[in-house]
Amino acid sequence: MSLLQKVPAPKLQLIALILLAVYPVAIVASRMGLWGFKHSFLLFIIAAVVGFVVLVLSVLKMSMGDRQDSKALVIALLATLGPIAILGNSVIKAKSSPFIHDISTDVANPPALIAAKADRIEGDHSVDYAGSEVAELQLAGYPDLKSVTFEESPANVFATARGAIEQNGWIVLAENNQALPFTIEAVDTSLLFGFKDDIVVRISATETGSIVDVRSMSRVGKSDLGANAKRIEKLLNQL
Repeated sequence: MSLLQKVPAPKLQLIALILLAVYPVAIVASRMGLWGFKHSFLLFIIAAVVGFVVLVLSVLKMSMGDRQDSKALVIALLATLGPIAILGNSVIKAKSSPFIHDISTDVANPPALIAAKADRIEGDHSVDYAGSEVAELQLAGYPDLKSVTFEESPANVFATARGAIEQNGWIVLAENNQALPFTIEAVDTSLLFGFKDDIVVRISATETGSIVDVRSMSRVGKSDLGANAKRIEKLLNQL
């Protein structure tokens, strides 16, 4: 008896649905602090590998043309294909983005994360900038991400930045509009795992207006999949 015959379609469907349930359970467990996000990622990988086997077996059984099993096989295929496609897209993003988690428009003198340092917990990354190694990777991956100048005064730019941060739903940790350079520190929390990324906006005066620098840094993880650069670009576009 072949493997295809040993594993009936209803069993493939059941396994696929169980695997599909693993993903939200892993996310909820991580967000509730029952275990670290690394354990959830490990579950994701295991579920994806087993799911790929179920997917292949489902396709092979469908090719045999047994209409009696078609419904169960379609459910098994859809339940495994979706998560695998999402994880595959994440892998592609990771390979196409610099393997860093700290992005700044000013790599020579990045804005300091002060309030974020006090808000971080044991196990989070240090807020210290890693230096030339990170800078070189960023410049290679995001060459257009640079400081932006405005003809508006620092006070006006500060007000606009403050409004954009509120609009984005980021939580303000600290702000200074009393002494130049003006600064705003905020934190953005991801929807699924609840990852926290810190943002700091620095607004300095120039002879003709203002110059703005933004830094965004993940608290955990080695690669940000390009999230920090996108966050900075979004804020600068809003300004």
